[in-house]
Amino acid sequence: MKRLLVAILIVCMASAMVFAQGGAEKPAQKVSMNIQHNLPQTETWQVGFEFIRAEMMKRYPDQIDSKIYPNGQLANNNWATIFEQTQENVIQMACESQVTLASLVPELFALSTPFMFEDMEHVLRFMAEKPSFVDDWFAKLETKNLKVISYWPRAPRQLLNSVRPIIVPKDIEGMRFRVPAMDLFVTTFQAMKANPVPLPSGEIYTAMQLGTVSGEDNALSTQYSTRTYEQGKYINVWNYMGDGVLVVVNKDWFDGLSAAFQKDLLEVAAASTEVVLKSTIEREKIARDAMGKAGIQFTDFTAEMKEPWRALMGPAYDAIKKTIGAAAWDELVRVADATR
Repeated sequence: MKRLLVAILIVCMASAMVFAQGGAEKPAQKVSMNIQHNLPQTETWQVGFEFIRAEMMKRYPDQIDSKIYPNGQLANNNWATIFEQTQENVIQMACESQVTLASLVPELFALSTPFMFEDMEHVLRFMAEKPSFVDDWFAKLETKNLKVISYWPRAPRQLLNSVRPIIVPKDIEGMRFRVPAMDLFVTTFQAMKANPVPLPSGEIYTAMQLGTVSGEDNALSTQYSTRTYEQGKYINVWNYMGDGVLVVVNKDWFDGLSAAFQKDLLEVAAASTEVVLKSTIEREKIARDAMGKAGIQFTDFTAEMKEPWRALMGPAYDAIKKTIGAAAWDELVRVADATR
């Protein structure tokens, strides 16, 4: 009997030690999901990321550590550093315009082919078709440890100038326009017989003020927030170049998540596209209304008005076709036409 009591005591003590050493269920390990982007907190990228963050924290209460860093706070407002930090898992999520990320994957320039897309909704219809060549381009980002989890719309680029209304191609000949320092923009404006002047975005206002350039191309909301419209008079609303934003995460981080978390994140990220679209449309309207009250004259282009401009784009189209290949180019045109 005594031996039996000793045996029972030993078993109880062993069980207690196992419990004390972690036999009890441990709380789920928290997931770090920190986010950074390069725009002010008042812009649409912040709206999109706030939606993703809030929805994921609803689904995983007390399981996510997450903070949003606007204005590239951890990267001295440098987009390249933001992506280096994402690749290194310093942060887990970021976003940037497709034309910027084309510096990593040149084929992405094709998603901004001039006069290819009518408006933001057309771009989204195109992307909803999930063209295989686009998936191939996104896969190239994965080799750089960046995984695309969503595609956000960005307001199309419009043309601001201080000289005269620009309706037909002869109206633009010889005029100097600030453009981003990227071959696609330079080639496009040269094809229009304008003179492109690559300058950093922070120099546009002064360049227009001094007459170094007559205008710039940018979204209405950008022209409004940067106040460059104050140095202009006329705006073409012609959506000549579509734009989009790739939301990316650190691929190794994503691969290490549970299957349920991955699924939820992709669902939430997909839903954020509509949130960003609504916010962008609202901001473009606010910008247009305010600039109209300030005296800006708008010319809204019809599809027919765009045709003579599209006919000039041969050099830009040839450059894009050379970058992505003839087969991808033909499919790009086919899907864009089918979703027009």
